[in-house]
Amino acid sequence: MRPAIITMTSGEHMMKSIGENLFQLRRSGNPSPSPALRRVNAKGLDLKESWFRDAIFAEPEVVIGPCRMAGRVDTDEIWLPWRTEINFGSGPIDVLLLSSYGRIGIVETKLSYNPRKRREVVAQVLDYALSLQEADREALPDLPDSPDAPLEEDLAECLNAGRFLLVIAGDALDPRALRLSQSMLARHLTSEWDLAMVDLNVYRKPDDEDLLFMIPELLGTVQSDLRQVVRVVVEGESPKARVIVDKVVNDEEREPRGSRLKSVDEFLSIVRKNVPAQTETARAIVDRMQQLATASRLGLTFELRQGSANLYYPSSSGPRRFLSLRTDGRIRIVLAYLRTAGLETIIDKLVEATPPTCTLHRDDRAGGLRYKPQNQEAIFRLLERIETALAK
Repeated sequence: MRPAIITMTSGEHMMKSIGENLFQLRRSGNPSPSPALRRVNAKGLDLKESWFRDAIFAEPEVVIGPCRMAGRVDTDEIWLPWRTEINFGSGPIDVLLLSSYGRIGIVETKLSYNPRKRREVVAQVLDYALSLQEADREALPDLPDSPDAPLEEDLAECLNAGRFLLVIAGDALDPRALRLSQSMLARHLTSEWDLAMVDLNVYRKPDDEDLLFMIPELLGTVQSDLRQVVRVVVEGESPKARVIVDKVVNDEEREPRGSRLKSVDEFLSIVRKNVPAQTETARAIVDRMQQLATASRLGLTFELRQGSANLYYPSSSGPRRFLSLRTDGRIRIVLAYLRTAGLETIIDKLVEATPPTCTLHRDDRAGGLRYKPQNQEAIFRLLERIETALAK
């Protein structure tokens, strides 16, 4: 019997503390530092958790920025405010964010003068994640009205995989809570959660109590990079079969962040489970997509994700997905991500290449068809037209 492999990950990243004063000084001559801003706490200013909640919703970069600097968020992943005080059964989530990749952000605000036990704070945000992952798509809000909003299928993929960014944000947080979160995350090996703790340091001028300055500081993260492999080997077929659990730690087996599936065979096994009659068609199309990437002089790249095999077009802000073969039996031409990168000319070429196999309008976010065996030749001709159009 082929052994099952479970991956479990945890890693802690600690940051330095920030000072009580911000100093002003001159670049030339004698620097002569002098305090310009002084750190204040939320209690002293009578700031409520709702104030921090509204600040994060108005500008998600307040908590996303430090995560991006630490590599927990990709440089071209744009985060949008989605909803505040939304409840999926475990209590109201302070701030719900959504990224251009379809990843969901859950932000819980906590202040030093409203203390909770360290375990309760972490348990609360993990409880929110569990209830969200169990929710149907219909229970979630509509996609944000933004050109950076993800495709519905990307949101569904991230929701099913539990691909969330969990953030605890507030003033004077206790980073020791991260140690507790490692064991809690380990109980949910099938979810791809990243947890971050962001301290929102507030400063003000001595002579102006209304104008405040905020410096977000990443206290630490528990990340989902591959750290430990647990191999479970079941010997025999009977209920009394012997089970061997063997820990394997191998740094060479770590996958790069963003990698989802290890091989085309793994992708095809999911297709076979979802739409068995379309498996061989999927195999042929994937082979053709890989040939396009290999032979292309345009810098096209091929990559597997959890629910799709994809072709990417290069841009100044990173590769942009434009063709996606999904495990649910659909092939999709994606314009939304090209548009956010300003690749309007590429969009025009793709729209021109799609007929008669499918109809795609310039303002569409995406379009396509099912890759049934009877459509295989038509899809091959579509790929040829796309290759020719992009080469012009």
